[in-house]
Amino acid sequence: MHSHSNAPALALRAIGMHPKYAGYGYSLAILRITHRHPEYIYRLPKMVYPRIMELFGCTRSALDRNIRFAIERTWENGNQALLSQLFGAFGTNWTPTNIEFISVMTDFILYGSFEDPSSDEKLQAEAL
Repeated sequence: MHSHSNAPALALRAIGMHPKYAGYGYSLAILRITHRHPEYIYRLPKMVYPRIMELFGCTRSALDRNIRFAIERTWENGNQALLSQLFGAFGTNWTPTNIEFISVMTDFILYGSFEDPSSDEKLQAEAL
């Protein structure tokens, strides 16, 4: 497990998600929760999303829409090599759903590494 408390932000930056999007903030908050409690992946809509909606004062539709927009922009302009490596099982010709995105990114945070790029490839390949 990767214990670095800033790992979720590092992961989003690594794939090229830009912090100017509201969906970045929502994704970051969700990833901070799933980083500490990976089992919450299976309870995102019922348990995690309500906490994020309360934290940011937004609706469920705004939460979903803004995360989806940030994912789409990252798919267009982000780190294509890393996205392909992480999401290759899903394919990079289409963007993942919000829950697929959070799930794969949580795995990357928990089982990937940010210190040594050469070990990143090995760990990420093993995690997939």
